[in-house]
Amino acid sequence: MLLVMSVVLSAHGPVSGVDFTRQTAHVVWVFDGDTIVVTLPGKSGNYEANLMAVDAAGWGEDGGSCYALEAAEFLRALIFDKDIVITWDSADKMDRRGRLLVYAEIDGKDVNAEVIRRGNAWVPRKYPADKKAEYIGIERLARESRIGLWGICPDGYLKHRP
Repeated sequence: MLLVMSVVLSAHGPVSGVDFTRQTAHVVWVFDGDTIVVTLPGKSGNYEANLMAVDAAGWGEDGGSCYALEAAEFLRALIFDKDIVITWDSADKMDRRGRLLVYAEIDGKDVNAEVIRRGNAWVPRKYPADKKAEYIGIERLARESRIGLWGICPDGYLKHRP
């Protein structure tokens, strides 16, 4: 598995020249519950992408990584080695680390919303996003129903989240 990760990581292509229109991408790796690696049509190399308006626990992040494995496994089962349709926010197309920021769909289903609905992630409040209000409503329902991380992670972990 480590060999596969290093091949995926070393093959990242530059973000310049990306066509920010609705397009199909192929998921070649899932890092965690909100970060993936994709190939784009007509482009060589791989591109790291983050699900727009979604934040999931990552490995070794501040405050612990409660529910990181479950979130990553869910996203992997949903989209790994599959074609997804990606669209873009009206403002932000990349984050400060150079990752693409995408809304993802598979079989007509909003992947970003599904990750939040399953309690695998929350909506970061400090960044703008076209679908932010919609996703916050979905997050609220998951929280109130204590789904996913909202029913498992300790309160001390959750107090650092929105």
